[in-house]
Amino acid sequence: MLKFSFKTGALFLNFLSAALLLAQDQLARNRGTNPNYDQGDWISYSVARLVTSIAVGDQYTYFGTRQSGITRYDFFQNRWEYPFTTSNGLADNEITTVAFDFDTGFLWCASRTAISYYHTTAERWTNYFKNEFGMPEFDDIESIGIAPNQLLFETAAGRLFESNKFGGVILLANKDFGNSTPISQIRWFGKRANLRGNLPHFFMSNNYLFDPTGVVEDFRFRSARVTAAVEDSWGNLWLGTNGLGAGRGDTRSLRLEMLDFGLASPVVDAMAFHQGVFWMAGVDEFAPTRGITAWEAEKEIWRFYEQRDISQLQSDQIHSITPDGDNLWFATEYGLSLYSQKRGSWKTFDSFDGLSDNRVFDTVVNDTAAWVATANGIDRILKKNLAAKDSLNIKAVSPGNLTIVEVYDLELMENLLWAATNRGIYVYDIRKNEGGFSAEAGGPLNTTVTSISHFGDEIWFGSLDGIDVYDIKKKQWLGVPEGRFFPNTAINRILADKEAVWAATNQGVLKYTRSSRSWRTFTTEDGLIDNHVNAMLLDGDYIWFGTDRGITQFYWNDPNRVD
Repeated sequence: MLKFSFKTGALFLNFLSAALLLAQDQLARNRGTNPNYDQGDWISYSVARLVTSIAVGDQYTYFGTRQSGITRYDFFQNRWEYPFTTSNGLADNEITTVAFDFDTGFLWCASRTAISYYHTTAERWTNYFKNEFGMPEFDDIESIGIAPNQLLFETAAGRLFESNKFGGVILLANKDFGNSTPISQIRWFGKRANLRGNLPHFFMSNNYLFDPTGVVEDFRFRSARVTAAVEDSWGNLWLGTNGLGAGRGDTRSLRLEMLDFGLASPVVDAMAFHQGVFWMAGVDEFAPTRGITAWEAEKEIWRFYEQRDISQLQSDQIHSITPDGDNLWFATEYGLSLYSQKRGSWKTFDSFDGLSDNRVFDTVVNDTAAWVATANGIDRILKKNLAAKDSLNIKAVSPGNLTIVEVYDLELMENLLWAATNRGIYVYDIRKNEGGFSAEAGGPLNTTVTSISHFGDEIWFGSLDGIDVYDIKKKQWLGVPEGRFFPNTAINRILADKEAVWAATNQGVLKYTRSSRSWRTFTTEDGLIDNHVNAMLLDGDYIWFGTDRGITQFYWNDPNRVD
């Protein structure tokens, strides 16, 4: 499916959208954890490779990151816990310093916009924004000091602020704090923390190399400097890097392991579950980190696939992911890629193999064929031809009707193939090999249809103008409240299910509850990591949202909460 937030507008819209995002961040301030939800109802993940600071607590080692808030490693269970992000109440996800106070059990952090603390008993975050205590927006807190009776916050420009250990008003501090509090009684985190000289000469597995001057190199020959190093009471040296994430070194055995966690890229347009693995990817040619993420949650294994490392993968810019038996189809910006999870091999098909266009938006499959949505119509690939050495014999579907028609989404209902296009809805009978554009009154006409989803006898359509619903059994278009016109709200993705229908937009997520026949909106104020939502994936009582800044899991079917 094509994402309509940035990919189809003129260049100046990129700058306008960025400005609107900044304005939104400034206006929609997150005061703390949303009291309408329990901690964990909303959980988000993003890129966690850029670590800024480390704090060791009584159960977790905390890593401040540039994009994924505070990641948490449980050193008793040797596994990652979900990170603290704006979904849980943080002011923003760009953390400069993180600190843990053993006296109170509070977790403190400084971010791009605020100072925040987490009350572990109440499971609530509280935020104090920079301009509320007289700190300039352009200055950042680099160090947090924990003294017997106060907390100290030191900025890059040399400003010093203080606060009560249990929260409260943040005030400008006296720089001669050493006269009342001995320096030896202040435990510093961040830049002021005691830094060691050369690090131990660690040995690494999985083709990683470590330089004691503070550089880690992976098997792809990518190097990253160590940005933070903290030793705990058990002989572990916790490391953070500026590109390869976090690591844990044993100072006795001199073994260092990197603890992979987070996404390959923050932009997520496609998600799929397949044989115990959660796959996700997106399209953003300007992202500093790119690739496909495969997460085995039960085994806590994160894998990344990047085009630069895989010769058979022509593009890692992904519009959709479609499971198909032991295989996965990836609709990419350059061709249609097939991944065999059993063999761990990739293969890409493009216009040289017979595709109508190299830009592929979606794929649907049945037992005999794969149907491919491209920027120039629909193609059919017979599965029996996949093993052919000479030709796949790819056939275009209705080339007379769909030539130079962009097809963004496909839905297969028995013999009918429904297509969302830039010219409306196209319906093709795969048994009769005939089809045409929908021209019925009451449905979306002469508009760009972006997404299709069906449940039971209903088929739902998302477009640039809103939502339309067609009852196949009754052969009629449904009006309000199901079908709705949403002014200035393009529908990026629609997902229909038994209990509810979900619609992803650039202003959050719309939910239609069937029992009450009512709509409501979820945004970053509820727990989304970003309001630009591109993809959705149901997971029982949970639903996943793919956004421009990462993924969010929402416990939507909590029996103790009424949305």
